[in-house]
Amino acid sequence: MQQCPAREAACNYCGKKGHFARVCRNKKICEVNAGLATGSTDTDVDIAFLGSLSTEVKDNPWMTDILVDKHKTVFKIDTGADVTAVPETLYSQYQFGKLDKPKKILQGPGGTGLKVKGMFTATLSHNSVCTKEDIYVVKDLCASLLSGRAAMALKLVARVNHISLDSLDAVKQEFPKLFTGLGLMEGEYNIVLSPDAQPFSLSTPRRISLPLLPKVKEELKRMQREGVISKVEEPTDWCAPMVVVPKSSGKVRICIDLTELNKYVMREKHPLPSVEHTLGQLAGAKVFSKLDANAGFWQIPLSRESSLLTTFITPFGRYCYNRLCFGISSAPEHFQKRMTRILEGLDGVLCQMDDVLIWGTTQQEHDERLRKALFRLQEANVTLNDKCEFSKRRIKFLGQIIDASGVSPDPDKVNAIRAMEEPRNISEVRRFLGMVNHLGKFLPHLAEKTRPLRDLLKKSNMWSWGSLQQQAFNAIKTDLTTPPGLALYDPNAETRVSADASSYGLGAVLLQKHTDTGWKPVAYASRSLSDTEQRYAQIEKEALASTWACERFAEFLIGKSFHIETDHKPLVPLLGSKSLNELPPRIQRLRMRLMRFSYSISHVAGKNIATADVLSRAPIFSEPGGPQEEEINLYVNSVVACLPATEPRLREIQRHQDDDNILKQLKTFCVEGWPDKHSTEKRFQPYLPFSGELTVQNGLLLYGSRIVIPASLRQDILVKLHEGHLGITKCRERAKHSVWWPGLSSELIKLLETCETCCRERTKHKEPLLPTEFPQRPWVMV
Repeated sequence: MQQCPAREAACNYCGKKGHFARVCRNKKICEVNAGLATGSTDTDVDIAFLGSLSTEVKDNPWMTDILVDKHKTVFKIDTGADVTAVPETLYSQYQFGKLDKPKKILQGPGGTGLKVKGMFTATLSHNSVCTKEDIYVVKDLCASLLSGRAAMALKLVARVNHISLDSLDAVKQEFPKLFTGLGLMEGEYNIVLSPDAQPFSLSTPRRISLPLLPKVKEELKRMQREGVISKVEEPTDWCAPMVVVPKSSGKVRICIDLTELNKYVMREKHPLPSVEHTLGQLAGAKVFSKLDANAGFWQIPLSRESSLLTTFITPFGRYCYNRLCFGISSAPEHFQKRMTRILEGLDGVLCQMDDVLIWGTTQQEHDERLRKALFRLQEANVTLNDKCEFSKRRIKFLGQIIDASGVSPDPDKVNAIRAMEEPRNISEVRRFLGMVNHLGKFLPHLAEKTRPLRDLLKKSNMWSWGSLQQQAFNAIKTDLTTPPGLALYDPNAETRVSADASSYGLGAVLLQKHTDTGWKPVAYASRSLSDTEQRYAQIEKEALASTWACERFAEFLIGKSFHIETDHKPLVPLLGSKSLNELPPRIQRLRMRLMRFSYSISHVAGKNIATADVLSRAPIFSEPGGPQEEEINLYVNSVVACLPATEPRLREIQRHQDDDNILKQLKTFCVEGWPDKHSTEKRFQPYLPFSGELTVQNGLLLYGSRIVIPASLRQDILVKLHEGHLGITKCRERAKHSVWWPGLSSELIKLLETCETCCRERTKHKEPLLPTEFPQRPWVMV
């Protein structure tokens, strides 16, 4: 018997062996392509393509119900099909109408001709949308096909001309390189120092608590692997101290104190477009995106000479930064300059401070502009982080809220004034009017508007807050929070931040100098203090106020020089000239948070920061705690852990401090405020010059990061400082890193002068030989 030729053959349709595709039992006419219609020989008939059709109807999202002349029919949507077709059985069931001669030729897979019975014209309906369609009747068709043209007419499908960049995932899919690792821009940055620069170099690292050492080592290794830092073996003129900041996640952040280097860094001046000009370009914009670089400074390489300027010392050796690091005063301006240069010439793209804004009047225009910006950034080897915002209909930019309806002031800028409650007594009225007089020089009819409030200050009038006072109060608040009372931010104008702290709140105002009207407010802010913050020393509250104010107004301040005003004079050197190591722990951490800003600070009289003072006394309630407060507490704990004493010894010192009447009262002064120097008792006078650096941390009274020793323990501490019979210089060096009290240095000198061992072993200088006159004759001198 002859063997069947299909015995070992595989079917091209179902894939099984034993038969050819042309006799496959699984095959149905489910794929309809352009071809020759049976019985049609007209040469002027077009060829139509219907695409493909699946026999599986259940749970198929491309199957939908369509009314064909009011008869409900299930169709499969095939956007590749040129015509709509139904099976002959369906036509026979409903008798849609008279069949006409087909206008097009249909053909099955492989050119197989399909049996087209004819065509009819019917009205197709779906969700109240109708269209006229020529429908072909095909014998043995397993399901009805809806053409792409009919599907679009019925609004079942829509043509998409481009892929929209409307989410982070969509952007990542198209530009994966932009979100991979740490970028590296072309061109090294060279830090330029002034000619009078005096090198500063430390030879010993600052003490780090033992539990943090492994974490610090691991973080240094990670930064080294990423190419951010590298080991330094050769001698360098500059070497800064490292500061370790514990994070709530359990990891650590590495910072370096570049205070000395920044004194001599020459900064770049980079002009920015005015906000009026910028906002004018946004007319008609409806779709917005905002980009944020991933650790932006670290994407700029440093020249070798500049890298060595950033050398810092650790317990594991010396390192230097290969990338532009946080804390260099010129870093924000140079980063702004780089980003502006990369995106220069692109329509609908604006780089201002650390924000890159892209906008468009339509989604398509926005996406085209965004693609161009992303392509530029990718070509420049810039990487972005996940904080970017894409395809937003409303966005915050430069203190303004921008959406399709236009530009409006950000409510956050003025909530501190709008939410202010009315004064409850004459003192509060006086403070409020002081603020108004300070800010309202340019407000029209100010004297007339404030008269109902000023009348309350007259001694002849009884306190009575009525409707006239309330109306005046509300009207003044409105004037202060709307133009011309509130100025539009100008990136090129002289800027200053006034901040103040009360016992329960913080207040701040951002002001800019305008040539026509002088200083005008741009934004206000206030917040309440948490229970923990209310227990801070007053100087810590003042430092917190200045730091919080700068961070609150960061979008206006990063990348430009500005001035901080405070009415707390001891704060000026702590946030200005002193090195981190000399500061109390909390103020150390606050000072580090200010490193990304380029500021100067000065003391002004309280009357000159009346606005911040009033806002701090009428703060907006804020939720207690938060990651920043937790981070400060972690940092304080790490500093206390570094103190050169065991935990039992620290608790013993704390008990002696609490038993010491002077130190116990000093702790109260730290929290509640120091008395005026003219009314301070004589026993507290020695501590007054150091009041700005005395704080209470975890129950211990500290001077900077040194323990204040009570009188009962001082003799014992003096003996320990002189242990080994060291000289005065080394004794002072020991004390400098651990303990303090007024007159410590003098007492050390006195101890050394009376130490028997030191006196006995001290080198005795012999009397020098003196020449004598040569005698005139023998035996004159014997």
